[in-house]
Amino acid sequence: MKITIFDLGKNKRNESLVQEIKNYYREAYKEAEVIIYHSTDTEIKDCIGCWSCWWKSPGKCALKDDAYKLYKDYINSDEVVMLFHTENGFIDGRGKTFLDRLIQHYLPYIKIRNGECGHLKRYDKYPVINFYFEKSGLSNEEVKVIKNYLARTAYHFQSTCKEVLYENGSIKTADLESTKPMDEVLAKKVIERKASGKWVIYNGSPRGNHSNSKLIIEKIIMGMKAQGVEDIEVRNLINIKEHKMWAENFSSVQNNLFVFPLYVHAMPGSVMKFFEQLKPVNNKEVHMAFLVQSGFPETSQSYYLRPYLELMTKRLGISFDGTIIKGGVEGIQMKPEKANKKFFDQMESIGRTYAGKGIMDLTLKKEYEKSEYLSKGMQLLFSIFSLTGLTNCYWDANLKKNGAYEKRFAKPYTE
Repeated sequence: MKITIFDLGKNKRNESLVQEIKNYYREAYKEAEVIIYHSTDTEIKDCIGCWSCWWKSPGKCALKDDAYKLYKDYINSDEVVMLFHTENGFIDGRGKTFLDRLIQHYLPYIKIRNGECGHLKRYDKYPVINFYFEKSGLSNEEVKVIKNYLARTAYHFQSTCKEVLYENGSIKTADLESTKPMDEVLAKKVIERKASGKWVIYNGSPRGNHSNSKLIIEKIIMGMKAQGVEDIEVRNLINIKEHKMWAENFSSVQNNLFVFPLYVHAMPGSVMKFFEQLKPVNNKEVHMAFLVQSGFPETSQSYYLRPYLELMTKRLGISFDGTIIKGGVEGIQMKPEKANKKFFDQMESIGRTYAGKGIMDLTLKKEYEKSEYLSKGMQLLFSIFSLTGLTNCYWDANLKKNGAYEKRFAKPYTE
């Protein structure tokens, strides 16, 4: 029996708790080997969305840092315990980055589960995941959002999961089951306004200027300029060194739009590292809106993030202008211009609507959310294509291009 504890906090203030958790598992499993990692002792770089772990070095991240030993012990454990620090109502950026990079333990190939796309397993077995997160300063809604998110993450990684509870000086665990996400609340109260002042659009893609988010932002800006907006600044959140300055002047900008891809059912770790630096503004003249795009066609994949984005604006004391979720975006850079015309026209519409009415395009929001899950017909079509191997063509072509096709099912952490 092997158990690995990942203390993903900002410092070692959890050290006594970590020791109590270690003792708990040693009592429960007398012969257990228990390993502890403090993330403050380990460099974990942000995922950059390069997909090398899928088509260049299958199963192994291309980033050179200290995380190799963490992810090796992760996949070779019977159970893992993750301790998360929380900031601004969610697990912090360091913890989110750790989850982002777990994707290397899965294949790029897709299967359908309950009307949703998911990645196939690379390894024969995966550890039971035990989550602990700090609840101090969180509202009941925020606690629920985090629980739902973590349970959904375990479901995504095809692991069972539990919550570690520390109450009255003792440790216990409780099953944490995947449930439906919380409904939107503030979205129902979004009202039109006469927008004015400066606009800042944040590109939250780890791919920066080579991303789909950048192309989307370019079209949104075209729509804004058609409405007469001139003062627009684009900021790439991969520039971590700029986060502090941008966070400090956040309250001086009236209109803030965040465009980013979905990473493991939420924002990329680098985006959360910016969110966690934002301080309460308590000024309704400051506005925040979001466009979350993903490769999977169904919008349900982003619904565990959506309530957090609302709650963050509530916590900051600013106005919420809506969230648009768009699936099926991956691959637009490979399509001919005509194939993207409708989509890019829609992105321009978002820009025009946001600049003209001060809210995200409600018509497009409703249209996109009709694709909440894959239809029965789409699921049947996918099953047929799977039998012919057509659903794997894109990945196989890139694996062959990189000379990695023969290693596509590699299990580098156990071989």
